[in-house]
Amino acid sequence: MRKHALHVMTTGRQELRQVADIAGLCPTELIDVLHIREKSRGAREIAQWYAALQPLFSLSGIYINDRLDAALAVQASGVQLAYNSLSVQQSRLILPAGTRIGCSVHSVEEAVQAADDGADYVLYGHIFETRSKPGLAPRGVQALADVVAACPVPVIAIGGIEPDNVEDVLSSGCAGIAVLSSVLLHSEPAAQIRRFRQALDRSHHIPRSGWQ
Repeated sequence: MRKHALHVMTTGRQELRQVADIAGLCPTELIDVLHIREKSRGAREIAQWYAALQPLFSLSGIYINDRLDAALAVQASGVQLAYNSLSVQQSRLILPAGTRIGCSVHSVEEAVQAADDGADYVLYGHIFETRSKPGLAPRGVQALADVVAACPVPVIAIGGIEPDNVEDVLSSGCAGIAVLSSVLLHSEPAAQIRRFRQALDRSHHIPRSGWQ
């Protein structure tokens, strides 16, 4: 059983064929969760992404970000809720029992509230500077550690994470990391996945709340 989880998110900047071609050349078994995070696409298209990518990620969970209608249609094992998504309670009313629900949070207060509302985990960031959040100051590892200490459910860190800073991130006690362009837009995505997995697996830090 892995101590720390590796989540990979689609970038919203690639077509399905590109992502599928990359996945076909990658050790996807090293990824715990793939997030289909395509904000500009409709439910039907997201469902098509799920159907095409599922055989390539047979040993990974595939979560749908925000679009619960698509998640219901494909019977996804998990969803990731954004700030403007339905609430956790509303989502529980329509999702099948056992569906994992994650919430994106940006403060201790939001993380605690998400856990109180019944979220299975939270996604917190951004930890380091990242091109996807231009002009916004990173929150840093200490702020992540504060969230981990206050939140009773697993915390997944996101934002500017690279293999060489994974150990600093895990020192917070978080349950794992999430990455976007640093895998799917990397010049060597397969090697990058291996680097992330090695960095996670060799860490001596123990998650405060484990992913599994």
